Amino acid sequence: MTRSHLTRREALTGAVAAGLLPTASTAWAESDGKKPARRRLRVGMSGFPRTFDPVIATDTAIRRIMPQLFDSLIGFDHANGVALRPALAERWERVDAQSLRLFLRKGVAFHDGSPLTAEDVVFSLGPDHLLGPGRSGMSDALQSLDRIDKVDVVDPYTVIVHAKGNDALLEQRLASWGAEIVCKRAFTAAGSWERWTAAPVGSGPYKLVNHKLDIHVTLTAHDAYWGGRPPFEGVEYRIIPELSARVNGLLANELDLITDIPPDQFERIERRADLQVSGGPVQNIRSLVLDQNDPVLKDVRIRRAMSLALDRKLLIESLWANRLPIPNGYQLASYGQGYIEDFPALLYDPDKAKELVAAAGYKGEPIIYRLLNNYYPNQNSGAQTMIEMWRAVGLNVKIEMMENFAQVQRQPVRAIFDTSNTALFLDHLGHPWREYGPSGALPKSVGVWKNEEYFALGAQLQETAEPEQRRPIVRRMLEIINDVDPPCVILHVSGQFYGKRRDVPWLPGLTLDLNFGPFNSALIRT
Repeated sequence: MTRSHLTRREALTGAVAAGLLPTASTAWAESDGKKPARRRLRVGMSGFPRTFDPVIATDTAIRRIMPQLFDSLIGFDHANGVALRPALAERWERVDAQSLRLFLRKGVAFHDGSPLTAEDVVFSLGPDHLLGPGRSGMSDALQSLDRIDKVDVVDPYTVIVHAKGNDALLEQRLASWGAEIVCKRAFTAAGSWERWTAAPVGSGPYKLVNHKLDIHVTLTAHDAYWGGRPPFEGVEYRIIPELSARVNGLLANELDLITDIPPDQFERIERRADLQVSGGPVQNIRSLVLDQNDPVLKDVRIRRAMSLALDRKLLIESLWANRLPIPNGYQLASYGQGYIEDFPALLYDPDKAKELVAAAGYKGEPIIYRLLNNYYPNQNSGAQTMIEMWRAVGLNVKIEMMENFAQVQRQPVRAIFDTSNTALFLDHLGHPWREYGPSGALPKSVGVWKNEEYFALGAQLQETAEPEQRRPIVRRMLEIINDVDPPCVILHVSGQFYGKRRDVPWLPGLTLDLNFGPFNSALIRT
């Protein structure tokens, strides 16, 4: 039986969560014997979340709100290399290779005042919730939680989570997106998914007050939060799709924090002494999806040529002020033992690209690029730059502007399009596999790629626990994605940059999530 190993940071965070150490907000209160006045945080972001339940989807707009509303059993510590930390489970221990015993924190109150018990965990991680509306099985959470077999209740504050076979990643799965714990009583009382998602009940530091489509989402502090008093009175997300309008709102002191800032706006913000730019690389990879059903793109030589034609270093230098890394394959260094350090770098070889184009017998047929209007920062300028690079090797890529992702992924696709993919947990199975595995969005929902060898290797990887046995499997899966049968062109590690007021006590994490609770790195004492 193996107990969880806690680092110094995890032990500290667990002590804060248990009320043994003060958070920043409680420490301020002790200085003068009364609670300090809190500001209402005004956040300008580009998109409105299409749901308020964590298992239905994982869009960027959703993930910027979920950490405020919900907690998971285990958390990721963004100030300590994304190590695991206690959350709703104050500790955990391995029962065997496929089972984990978790000891729930006592005294946790949901937003409606209901106490957290083992029954909430069973419900949240069970099929009635995880399978989503209509039990359709299309929940994004299934990409990381489909290995969970069942949850047994030992007592009201102890559960055992069982995996379907050996699973070395079970702890990470319980910290990933979709593993948030919801209030069973409130879900049952809602009576329908529609009513539930309009007013969900979690245990996070803030609770939902109201929302208006494409206008705003308003939260208020949950002062009974188990982790300490939330640092803000509330959070108001204002939906502002236009970058210039977000920047102007920050400059006019109408906003405290804004999202999705490209480097060409850094100077404009930082010339103000009361403002700053925060952020950097996150656990996310930007890429272009290639529909192998397209008459041109079905030839693997064309797909390889599209990658070899791109000077990624120039893209990063010209569009991102050289502040983002280029991964060696579809992986991140944060994978730890699952990272294949010596995997080859992504090549820029226009001469080889020209050879492949010629060998494919390509006659200049148009390759359609379904493009959104800067859904991602620098998306349009990046597309124009890449089109010139493709033209230089003989590829005729034509842009078709789209209004939303529904249009981008309209069947049949027969095109390329932009996407990004966050590592739900730090392993191949938590990142490219959830995108390109047989239940992933692109093979299952969009239908643009499938590779039976890759699918079989992923199934094998799920059952393999020893790191040295897993590494050759991962290497081959990376080779398939990179060269053998590429479903995408990898561009770079994504960056998330924010403009903010200097007096706002907040630091960004290493994912797309926004965390305005008392466990933010800017607030925890070290």
